[in-house]
Amino acid sequence: MMPSLFSGVSGLKSHQTRMNVIGNNIANVNTTGFKSSRTTFADTLSQTLSGASAPQDNLGGTNPKQIGLGTGVASIDTIFTDGSPQSTGKNTDLCLSGNGLFVVKQGGQTYYTRNGAFAFDAEGNYVLPGSGLYVQGWTATDGSLNTSNDPGDIKIPSGKSMAAKATETVTYKNNLNASVASIVSMTGGTAGGSTKTYTTDGASTTALTGTPLTLTVKYPDGTTEKIVKTEGTYAVGGTQSRETHTTTGSATSSADTDPVIVTLKNTKQYTVSTVNANMKYGFTTDTPGETVTASLKQQVTLYYDDNGTPTIIPALTTGSYTVGGTYKGANVNNGQVTASPNSPLVLKLDDGTEHTVTSGTYEIGTDTYTYPGTPGTPVTATVTGASHIYTIQKMDVMTLGGGRGTTVQVGGFAEESGLNVATADANTTVIINGSVTKTTGSYKLGDTYTGDAITTIGDTSDPANPPDKGILLTLEDGTTATGAASQTYTVGDAYTYTTAGGTPTTTKIKSFAYTGTVTSLATRSDIAAIDYVEKGKITQIEEPSQLIASSENPVTLTLSDGTSVQETTGSYQKGTSLPITTMATIYDSLGGKHEATLFFTKMGVEKDQDGNPKSKWAVSLDLDHTASGAESTATIKDENGNLTTLTMPVGELVFNSSGAYVSGSGILELKLTNGAGSTTPVDPTQPAGSKKPDTQTVSVNLLHLTQYVSGNKLVATGDGNAAGTLSSVSVDSSGIITGTYTNGIKQTEAQVAVAQFTNASGLTKTGNSLYQESNNSGTANVKTAADLGVKITPSALEMSNVDIANEFSDMIITQRGFQSNSKIITVGDEMLETLINMKR
Repeated sequence: MMPSLFSGVSGLKSHQTRMNVIGNNIANVNTTGFKSSRTTFADTLSQTLSGASAPQDNLGGTNPKQIGLGTGVASIDTIFTDGSPQSTGKNTDLCLSGNGLFVVKQGGQTYYTRNGAFAFDAEGNYVLPGSGLYVQGWTATDGSLNTSNDPGDIKIPSGKSMAAKATETVTYKNNLNASVASIVSMTGGTAGGSTKTYTTDGASTTALTGTPLTLTVKYPDGTTEKIVKTEGTYAVGGTQSRETHTTTGSATSSADTDPVIVTLKNTKQYTVSTVNANMKYGFTTDTPGETVTASLKQQVTLYYDDNGTPTIIPALTTGSYTVGGTYKGANVNNGQVTASPNSPLVLKLDDGTEHTVTSGTYEIGTDTYTYPGTPGTPVTATVTGASHIYTIQKMDVMTLGGGRGTTVQVGGFAEESGLNVATADANTTVIINGSVTKTTGSYKLGDTYTGDAITTIGDTSDPANPPDKGILLTLEDGTTATGAASQTYTVGDAYTYTTAGGTPTTTKIKSFAYTGTVTSLATRSDIAAIDYVEKGKITQIEEPSQLIASSENPVTLTLSDGTSVQETTGSYQKGTSLPITTMATIYDSLGGKHEATLFFTKMGVEKDQDGNPKSKWAVSLDLDHTASGAESTATIKDENGNLTTLTMPVGELVFNSSGAYVSGSGILELKLTNGAGSTTPVDPTQPAGSKKPDTQTVSVNLLHLTQYVSGNKLVATGDGNAAGTLSSVSVDSSGIITGTYTNGIKQTEAQVAVAQFTNASGLTKTGNSLYQESNNSGTANVKTAADLGVKITPSALEMSNVDIANEFSDMIITQRGFQSNSKIITVGDEMLETLINMKR
C-alpha cells in the first residue's frame, strides 16, 4: 500500500510545481518582452514484478509486470514565440520580432533581453532605464558604420555637432526628357559662335535671313563647289544642280544629268534625254582604254587593221569592246590562214585545245601544231579551225532613239530621220534611203536622186540592186545616158549611143551612178556643244551655330511643339532644345552655401556608325557656350553678399536609342574661386570674414543620368554640408539609428546589435527580463538584425506572449490533477486503516 501513497505524494508535488509556473505566467501577462513557460511531467522508476518472456514452441510470450512509483517534473520550458508589437510613440522604444534578443551590458557582464524599452541617459548613452544597462551595438564614425567589429556601448550625445564639410562631388541622377521640344527656326539676334557643320546623311537645316547656309556640293566628275543659300531647307545627301555648257568632252543622259541637250553645227538642238525613234546619236572614240558595251539600242562599229588592210565590223549589238583591246574574228574552218605579230591566230586543234600563235601559215584540216604537254612530252594535233585576233583601233558608237543611257560627244553627230524635206550644206549631210549621202542640194520624198559617181577604171555596176534604182552613165565625151538596171557596166568600157540626129556614136564610160526615188530622208550634223544639268550631292552644310539674344535685338524661337518664345539673353542654335535649368548646392570648407546653376541643352540626334540614333546633350554654366570642351563661366553671390566665380568646361553627354548614357563627359570639373577656405581679407578695407581668391574644385558626376520620354526629373546631391547640431534621432527596421541635424543632413549614428542562440530556451533567466548564456543555450551569434533575418519595429514594445485562455485551461487541468492525487492518498490511508482494524 505504501507505493500508492508515495505516488500520490509525487503527483501532488509535480502539480504544485506546474501551478507555480502557471501563476508566474499569469503574473507576467503584462511584462514587456516576457516569454511564458510550460511544465512537462514524466513517470519515475517502475518496480518490476516479472520480466517479459519470449514465445516458446508450445507457449506464447508474456509482457513484463511493472508497477510505477509516481511522477516527476521532466522540464520547465521557456516558449520563445513572438509577442504582439504595441505602439508607444516613443522613438527610442524597439520591438524585436524573430529569433533574436537585444544585447545589454553592465561592466564585464553581458545580458540578453527582449525588453526594448530603451532610452538615452544624461550623457547620451543608450540604456535600459530601469537597470541602467548599456545597449550594445556599433557607433558610426562620420556616418559610416563598420559592423564587422565587436559591438560596444551606443552613445549619441544630445546636441552633438556636425562640422562643415566642403563639397567634393555633386552627383546628378534621374532622367533627361528624350522628347524635349527643339528649336526649328529662329530669327533676330546677332550671329555668333563657331560654324555648325552637318556631315551625316539625312541631317537637314533651313536657311533664313541672318542664318545663311553654305552647301558643299560634289559633282559626278569629282569637282566640288560651295553654294550660299539664304532660303530653303537642305539635307546632307540631297542634291543640288548646276547647268553646264561644254564645247569639249562628252555627257551621258542620266537622272543626274538630264536634260541633256546637244547643239549641232547646223544650229539645230535636240534633247538627248527624250526618247525619239527618229533620232540617232553617234561618236567615234580612239581613246585607249575606253570601253563601250553594245546592245540593240547602242550599236558599236569596230575598226582594226587586217594585215595592212583597214577593216570594219559594223553594227555589233552584243559584247563589250575597248579601244586598244582585242577582237576575235569569226572561225575559219577551211583553207589557209597566216599568223603575224599584228594579226595573231587562235588555232583550234582536234584534241579540243586552243593555242594563240603570232607566226606561221596553216592549212586547216591538214597541217598540225605541236605544243608542250607534260614535262618532256610534246603534243601534236591537227588544226581544225582558226580565228584572227585583231587590235581595236577605234570604235563608232551609235545610240538609237536617245533617252537615258545615251552618250553624246562634242565632235560626234546627231542624225534625224523621218523627214519629208532635207537640205544639205557645209554643216549638214542628207542621207537618202539610209545609204546615199549628199553634202549639197535639197531633197524631198518622191524626188529622183543620183548617187555618188563611181569613177575607178574596172569598177562594175551591180545588177542585183533593187529594181527601183536606175543607172546614170557619164561618158567621156561629156554626154550622159541612162543604162538598163539589169545590165552590167564597167568604168572604161566602150559604150555606143545614138545622137539626137540619129547618128550612132561610140565612146567610153567615164563613170556611173545609181539613181532612184527618194523614199526616206535623214539629216546628220556634227555636235558642236552639249548642255546638261549636273546633279551633285550635298556632302556638307555649314551654318552659323548660334544667334545671340540681347534686349536690343531679341531672338524669336519657334519650337518643334509649335510654340514660340522670345529670349533677350543667351545664345541659341537650331536643332537644340531650350536649356533645362538645374540647381546644385555646393558648400565651401567654412560651410558657406553656394547655389550653382547648370544648364542641360539637347544638341540634337545623330546616327552612329551602325545607323542607330544617338542623342547629344551639352552641360554648361551659362547660356552662351554649348560646344564640347569650351569654358563656361558664371558669377554668383552668396547669402553674405560675397561674389564667387564658377568655371567649368562644357560637357557632352551621349545617350543611345535605349536611353542609356554611352559616352561623353560623364565627369566634369567645376571650380569655384573666392568661394571657400580663407577668412583673410582681400585688403584691409574689406570686412572681417571676407575671402581671398581661393579655389575649390568639385567633381560633377553625370554618369547616372538616363534619357527616356518621361519628363525632366534631374536631382543633384552633393557630399558637402554646412555645420549643424543633432536635433532628433530615429530608428529603422534594421536597428540603424539615424540622426537629423539642423543643417538638414541625416546621418547614420549607430546600429543596435542583435544576438541569436541555437537554443534560446536554454538561456538562464536572471530577473529583470534578462537572460544569460547557459551550457545548453549555445554561444551568442551577434550581428545586425538584417543579417540574422529578424525585424525591429521602432516606437513599439513587444507584449508578453502569455495566452490567458491557455493558462486558465492549464490551471483547471492542474487543479483536477492535484485533487486526483490527493484522493489516492486518502483512499490509501483508508485501506491501511482497514488492515490495522483486522488485527483488532
